[in-house]
Amino acid sequence: MVKPFIVGTENAKDALKVGVEALRRGGSAIDAVEAAIRVVEENPLDHGVGIGGIPNLLGVVQLDASIMEGRNLRAGAVAAVRGFLHPISIARKVMEESPHVLLVGEGAELFAEAMGFKRHGDLLTERTREIYQAFLEDALEKLDESFTWKDYIIRYVRNYKLRDWYERLVKYHGGTVDVMAMDADGDICSGVSTSGTALKLPGRVGDSPIIGAGNYCDNRVGAAACTG
Repeated sequence: MVKPFIVGTENAKDALKVGVEALRRGGSAIDAVEAAIRVVEENPLDHGVGIGGIPNLLGVVQLDASIMEGRNLRAGAVAAVRGFLHPISIARKVMEESPHVLLVGEGAELFAEAMGFKRHGDLLTERTREIYQAFLEDALEKLDESFTWKDYIIRYVRNYKLRDWYERLVKYHGGTVDVMAMDADGDICSGVSTSGTALKLPGRVGDSPIIGAGNYCDNRVGAAACTG
């Protein structure tokens, strides 16, 4: 019997108490990590995770998440998921209920529905709409008015050098949430959730849902999250 604990990134600070309560009730490390991350995903003021995340170039919030447990080295992840509030919970279902590790886009969304998750709808908030609108206005003023708004964005990206493009994204970039826990049985779990790079190309899959890049854990060694 060991003393349970839970740690996380700065943006998980207020959510960790939910994970602590899960551990105190005898819950597993997986339960604690999922519970804490779900709280952050529900926070509209965090523009790097869940609802209120900065959208992609087309104004759609696409979410990534991954979770891993250290006893049997099982893992699950989803990427480019639209319309679902809790990608971390879908990732857990991928780990526990599917033969796969990573599901992406439409396939991940179909799986989520099959597992009973309800679509939340639009994950944009008033603030993230303002950020996106400001970006559009900046892009549109640089291009010919005969283009559609999608054409504007495509041309805008093509005309920018990659380094300049990402320098422009710094002020919009949010923070991934990482949480790791150990339960009373000594089992560990790590989890990551994010809305990804601000104003990313649609379909972009980042490091967060990639096991061994976003996070990894092994009871014999420990846990780490390499993003956020």
